[in-house]
Amino acid sequence: MPHRKVLNQAKEHKEILIFAAGIATALIGKKILESKAVKDATTDCVAGVLTVKKDAEDRMEEINADAEQKVAEEEKIVIDVESEEIEEEKPKTSKKSKKSKK
Repeated sequence: MPHRKVLNQAKEHKEILIFAAGIATALIGKKILESKAVKDATTDCVAGVLTVKKDAEDRMEEINADAEQKVAEEEKIVIDVESEEIEEEKPKTSKKSKKSKK
C-alpha cells in the first residue's frame, strides 16, 4: 500500500520530478565533462584533427606544385608550336632570287 501512495504522489507532482531529474542530469554531466578521461579523449581527438588538417594542407601544396609544373610545360609546348608555325610562315628566299636582284 505505501508504494501506491508514493506512485500516486509522483503522478501528481510529475513536473517536479522532471525538474529534479534535469538537475541531477546536469550535475552528473558536469562531473563527466570535468573528468580527466574526457579531457584526455577530447585532446586526442583535437590533435588527430589537427594532424589530418596538416596532412591535407601538405598534400594540397604538392597538388598545386604539380599543377603549376604541368601548366608551365603546356605553355612551353604552345610556345614551341607557335614558334614553329611562325618559322614555317616566313617566306623562304632562294639564292637565285637574291642573285637576280643584284
